[in-house]
Amino acid sequence: MQKGAFNPYIDMKNLLISGYNFWDHVQYDGEYVLTKDGNKDFGEISNDIANEIHRQAGKIRLRIGKHESEGDNYGEKHIERRDRLKQLQDNGYENARDLVHDVAKNFDSIYAGRRSRLILYKKGFKDTMIYIELTPFKNEDFYDVKTGMITRKDFMKNKKPLWTRQSGS
Repeated sequence: MQKGAFNPYIDMKNLLISGYNFWDHVQYDGEYVLTKDGNKDFGEISNDIANEIHRQAGKIRLRIGKHESEGDNYGEKHIERRDRLKQLQDNGYENARDLVHDVAKNFDSIYAGRRSRLILYKKGFKDTMIYIELTPFKNEDFYDVKTGMITRKDFMKNKKPLWTRQSGS
């Protein structure tokens, strides 16, 4: 074999030895971004929460989306635009997938957004949020992530939540 030629066995062995994790790299299923576990669902609005906020229950999903100068921007591409991606990385998130997974699994409160959108908000060392919108789909409806970001501590100060997680839940 030529020196420097690709050898799948040696190259994979070196990746495993170096601690390479296949799932650390973002994976896709069609238009959907997958979690590190290979799932399309990042979280959900449960039946209990849905009843309390008078909305429909549903899974939370992140699509690849788009980010253009104008228009209906959404999803991974919109969250990872140049200035926002640096902000995410400066705050410990590698990418949009990691931000969305964290907030969708650990949100503390839900606020009403513009139009029919909901804002999932997570307080902590770094306050974070994602905007989601119920998206009708042929076999099942789901909440589509429109955008996400790191926020100021007082970002929701004057807004009343639709739902707040009770301590210990």
